[in-house]
Amino acid sequence: MTNVSSLTHAISINPANGEQIGHYPFESDAALHTALSRAAAGFSAWRGTPVAQRAQRLITLANVLRNNAEAMATMITLEMGKPITQARGEIEKCAQLCEWYAEHGPAMLTAEPTMIEGGKARIEYRPLGPILAVMPWNFPIWQVLRGAVPVLLAGNTYVLKHAPNVMGSAYLLQDALKQAEFPEGVFEVINVTPDGVSTAI
Repeated sequence: MTNVSSLTHAISINPANGEQIGHYPFESDAALHTALSRAAAGFSAWRGTPVAQRAQRLITLANVLRNNAEAMATMITLEMGKPITQARGEIEKCAQLCEWYAEHGPAMLTAEPTMIEGGKARIEYRPLGPILAVMPWNFPIWQVLRGAVPVLLAGNTYVLKHAPNVMGSAYLLQDALKQAEFPEGVFEVINVTPDGVSTAI
């Protein structure tokens, strides 16, 4: 039987009673590189997806979050001890975030005309590529999505390295984006050590 320790696994422990909820083995360098390659390949396609279609995926994600709210809220509460009513509120806030950016975000990404000496120019908002996010545990879903939603709408892909004690929440969120039919590689979760983060960077 494999030994489980914080050196080899991300471990979720219920802070209310000290019981282990789950443990997730840290990924190998090969698995990390595969995830990063998916994010890079996903970017190649996602960057060319019309903004209106990206916004529609966010509307779908809002619906998925609401449909899975109880399971996600329960996981938040078990992993980091937030009262269940607050955890449910976190999921609803995330759904509203998706809807707000779907409605208002496309206008923010529209090219803007500007004047330069001797002529005209315009400001364009172009996607950059895969974005790595190293996230804390205190808002396991909200903290991720408030960064990921505008990043994804803008045509980037997103690579999440979550805090080791809330990996259950991270994987539920990954499943939610799959249910919302975001293409492969657009949202990746990596479970790695600090050295793995350095490798990813």
